[in-house]
Amino acid sequence: MAKEDNVLTEDFLFELYYACFAHDYVCNLVCEHMQKSYLPDKAFQALHECLRRYFVEHKSAPTLNIISQIVSINREVSALLEDIKDCAEGVEPDVVLEQFENYLRQVKFQKTYKEVGELYAKQDRNKAIKLLQSFAEWQNNFTLRPNSFIDVAETFESRFKRNREKHNQEAKLKPITRFYIDGLDEMNSGRDLRTQLTCFLAPTGVGKSHAARWIGKCASQIDGLNVLHFQLEGSEDEVVDAYSASLVSCNSYRYSTGTLKDREIERMIQEVKAMSGTLKVKSFPKFANQVSTIDIKNGITEYRKLYGVSPDVVIIDSMDLLTDSSGRKWSENGERHKRVAVANDLKDLAGDENVWMVVTYQATIENRDWLNDEQNVLTEYNCAEAKGLSRPITHLITLNQSTNEMRENTMRLNVAKSRFFKKGDPFKIATDYENERFYDRERTLNITKVA
Repeated sequence: MAKEDNVLTEDFLFELYYACFAHDYVCNLVCEHMQKSYLPDKAFQALHECLRRYFVEHKSAPTLNIISQIVSINREVSALLEDIKDCAEGVEPDVVLEQFENYLRQVKFQKTYKEVGELYAKQDRNKAIKLLQSFAEWQNNFTLRPNSFIDVAETFESRFKRNREKHNQEAKLKPITRFYIDGLDEMNSGRDLRTQLTCFLAPTGVGKSHAARWIGKCASQIDGLNVLHFQLEGSEDEVVDAYSASLVSCNSYRYSTGTLKDREIERMIQEVKAMSGTLKVKSFPKFANQVSTIDIKNGITEYRKLYGVSPDVVIIDSMDLLTDSSGRKWSENGERHKRVAVANDLKDLAGDENVWMVVTYQATIENRDWLNDEQNVLTEYNCAEAKGLSRPITHLITLNQSTNEMRENTMRLNVAKSRFFKKGDPFKIATDYENERFYDRERTLNITKVA
């Protein structure tokens, strides 16, 4: 094939081979249909040959780590692999395969067109017609899309190996079982929170952002989990300073103004160094275009590329500032439907990425008299979308605080919805926002004893 006919761009090849390392079925199709003549240089050809040999031997795709070891003796291929890691964005495999399929169709068409021309030049009209008919038949039947009918016997071995690999990978993941609030942890009773969507619902000023940061802080510091926090409101400095202060339970104002004593800060530095987990914050510019759930997905992909691991916990503050993945421009009348679509996107994303998704959401009620009656608690009916929004959510936890409770630094938590455990009665907790602690365990236990 002539070089000028090659339309496999470098960017596309980065995405194609990145998908090969993540998906067995993509690797299988590329090994079957890609030819050396289609590839732009020797480095790509050598990488493809290593990939093909591994797949033939193991009947599964090599991971990036495995292929890195295989090609380590070849500097050019190692450099190419690093470029793939750095530049590929992790495009959906079906999108990549569609482009690859279109390319293969183009190659076949060019080859057939050339051969038909040569046959006509030789006055061999019948052979030329048969060749065109053969191409038309191939064109109608050829596809790289997975067959909607799965042959159980044919896929028995490959599916078993894929299941084993998936199970082994999942077994390495640290369990996520805690809300880091005793009352909620008792209700959850050790259930795995991966793939679940938890929403904290509260009126303005009660502390839903504090609740989200409390989970992020504890998950990374206590359980050694990898936490990714998306901040959609407020400044980046504000949330990072608040997180920093929460790690050492100090006043965020003193941290942000640099007025902590040297002796204190040295002790705090050692505490932070002892963390076994990680805590990353991604903030979106206040005046940027509206952030969508696609941006959240891309942020998780970027995190995985940069750090070589996936986050365990993803926090979004606040969900009501997101738009969904459809790209649709919602009218004011469609705002409710948009927010339900966002919640559905996030629930799917939690499952796809195998993370615990924690979000905050603004309650619609601002009636102070109603809120001051401590017999009342917020439910799913206190968000604009009522049950529509709560349906995809695994847990809907509401923060309830009267003016009196605000003065006392206490509040009532109510599990308005839980898919896997009984909701129970609302319960009171103590807070310590002065030192960036959403949940003050010692004071909470004292409240419980008094009650």
